[in-house]
Amino acid sequence: MLTDNISNQYSKKQYQEIAELLLDKIRMDEYPLGSKLPPERTIADAYGVSRTIVREALIALEVKGFVSIKQSSGIYVINKPDSNYSRVLGPFELLQASQLIETNIASFASQMITIANIESLKKILEKELHATMNNEFNNNNDFNFHLNIAEATQNQMLVNSIKNLWEHKQNSFNWQQLTEHTNTKGYRLKWYADHQQILAALCRRDSVGAYKAMWQHIENEKNILMNLSDKTSIDFDGYIFSSINLFENFI
Repeated sequence: MLTDNISNQYSKKQYQEIAELLLDKIRMDEYPLGSKLPPERTIADAYGVSRTIVREALIALEVKGFVSIKQSSGIYVINKPDSNYSRVLGPFELLQASQLIETNIASFASQMITIANIESLKKILEKELHATMNNEFNNNNDFNFHLNIAEATQNQMLVNSIKNLWEHKQNSFNWQQLTEHTNTKGYRLKWYADHQQILAALCRRDSVGAYKAMWQHIENEKNILMNLSDKTSIDFDGYIFSSINLFENFI
């Protein structure tokens, strides 16, 4: 039983991969609209996975509106992704990208930052603190702080990468649903304190300190969101962080 539970934790990445493979076949009309997908066992054998993983993949596709699962009848294609379709990114996948990208941006910004950039960041932090103390919990100040750090690199491609990353967060229902739980004064003051540490490192032109401060900021956010997550949900993608102990529920 223990082995089965652990296997289910690891299988969450597999079910997403199988869902994507099936979606590609729908996109390429290998499974046209109105057609019936092969039985679970056939799909499982084709990809060398368990029927449980296939079932989770099909449920994910049903939730996204691409297939309809009819008991005693089969799985039917009811929608296909258009050319602009891209898979939904999970909240922890977005956080992982932030940690990889923004730490390096902060480090580089510490060497390129101007007095004007520093003054802009200070003003953003003043607005952030004022909004937090007045229980105004919007993400504009948070976004502007991170965007201004990217602008301090004087590199437009890095600025665009931050805009793109935050746009994905804004358009992610799972991200919005999870982070709305952090719209409290307590959590926002934690973010503000983190931002102060990042700005202090930037002011010192300390590239290592800026990297570490940004990494810790995102790590703090990750840990808080992890505690707020339903780890039994098939949409939970926190397992992508190697620091997460997948065995904690079984010890």
